Amino acid sequence: MKIIPVDEQHNLFLIEDAYPSDIIDQIQEEDFLSYEWELQEGQVDWPRRKLIKKPHLIISELDPYLNTKHELISEALKVKFVYEAVDSGIWLDYSPYTCAVHLDGDLPIAMQIYLLDNAGPEHGTVFYNQDQTVRYTFPYKVNTGYIMLNGPDQYHAVPTTLQPGELRLSSYTYFGPFEHK
Repeated sequence: MKIIPVDEQHNLFLIEDAYPSDIIDQIQEEDFLSYEWELQEGQVDWPRRKLIKKPHLIISELDPYLNTKHELISEALKVKFVYEAVDSGIWLDYSPYTCAVHLDGDLPIAMQIYLLDNAGPEHGTVFYNQDQTVRYTFPYKVNTGYIMLNGPDQYHAVPTTLQPGELRLSSYTYFGPFEHK
């Protein structure tokens, strides 16, 4: 796992090789449209499914793996987490998914990792400065994504629209409260 700050603000990071290749390879073989799902709270009108994690499913291996990387993530972000365990929502976005510029509310730290090779790089997440200029674009690329230390300036969006047949699968991981080191 590589964690690289995108600029000198040190509150937004590029993540590469987030999960082991064997997990990513297994994810590519799954039929996620057949998974049980629920609506994501606060996003009930979006073309998005929050997949239900069950013990026998590959998506249930993501959080235990991330829990083994807690120290590495903490060191890279220069924070101390209050909780030792993470919790991820697994989101399956489908046509005509798009997402307007927004903030993520009260979440202290969140990480989104793209998991499925079924959408182009233009379907990643774009972060903006307060003057609406682009701060950084995270392309939709399998096993990459971002971590953000949330705040009043973390504006982001997915400005493109998924076309029929395209899917965007991602883990959205909650780390809970933290203290700066």
